[in-house]
Amino acid sequence: MKKIRLLVTALFAVIALTSCSVVSTGRDSEKLVLTLGHSYGTDSLPNRAAELYSKKVKEATEGKVEIRVFPSSQLGSWEEMQEGLELETMDALIESVGTLERYTPLASIEGVPFLYSDTDHLFRVWDSDLGQDILDRLEKETGFKLLGRMYFGQRILNTSRPIKNLEDLKGLKLRVPPQKTYIDTWKALGASPTPMSLDETFSAIEQGVVEGQENPVDVARFDSFYEVAPNITRTNHLMGNMHFQFWSHKFNSYSPDVQKVLKEKADEVSVWYRETALKEEQENEEFLRKHGTKFYDVDRDQWKERVSTIYQHLDPQVAAWVKQIQRMDKRNG
Repeated sequence: MKKIRLLVTALFAVIALTSCSVVSTGRDSEKLVLTLGHSYGTDSLPNRAAELYSKKVKEATEGKVEIRVFPSSQLGSWEEMQEGLELETMDALIESVGTLERYTPLASIEGVPFLYSDTDHLFRVWDSDLGQDILDRLEKETGFKLLGRMYFGQRILNTSRPIKNLEDLKGLKLRVPPQKTYIDTWKALGASPTPMSLDETFSAIEQGVVEGQENPVDVARFDSFYEVAPNITRTNHLMGNMHFQFWSHKFNSYSPDVQKVLKEKADEVSVWYRETALKEEQENEEFLRKHGTKFYDVDRDQWKERVSTIYQHLDPQVAAWVKQIQRMDKRNG
């Protein structure tokens, strides 16, 4: 089955590249055309970031490096696109640390629930040496190089029926990413998590296969989930970053100048992304309210207590990172 998925991913990438008449090369004398894919809608923040990254890289290299952007899972699910990076049939993907959990348990650091007290705590961690150390270790373990730190917002619960407390959550058929920590978290909370690709989720909610999904509020808006799931519970159970994912072997084949530009522009886009994400969180909520979405708050401490067992079964290295992260919370003195 995995071989079939790999072949499908390769086919998608070949079609995309052929349709663009792309000649991809790492030599400075020739034009380098890179393919960047992601699973999010055309108006989404990830896609706007991808387009901005493409523009900045092209300008910085005077057109010698061009990035072609393919949103909305045009090149497959994020799992298939990661496999495309490994096959070197595509070049970059916008996704989070947690998507690498199927390669290493160390990536579960993203999925540890209720780890950050607020966004300042999150930024303090990932702007520090610890944040870079985590990314470096992940690259060593998986072969994926992660550039930038694009704040993706606080994940909320977005459902077809109202969820006001833990009792309402019992048995909820919830779409989650196919990542162990996410699945374990929602099982501990009493829901019935169903691993599923994001591009399949809208129709699954519409047909009643699942009753909701969990993502930052901008996904509820720009992927139109509010049309089939008009209830949002502000769980804020996870915070984290998106990154530009590259396959290290291929990335290292680019000239030093190209690598430098790709890194610098990823950092610049990250600054823009963080500022925009923080500004638009309230705008997105107002948009959703105008379109009939109802919002509910929860007792965060109660929900955090319910998932305390997750902390007891973490990978030893992840547990060590968790302790370091908790010490960086100013609320702890």
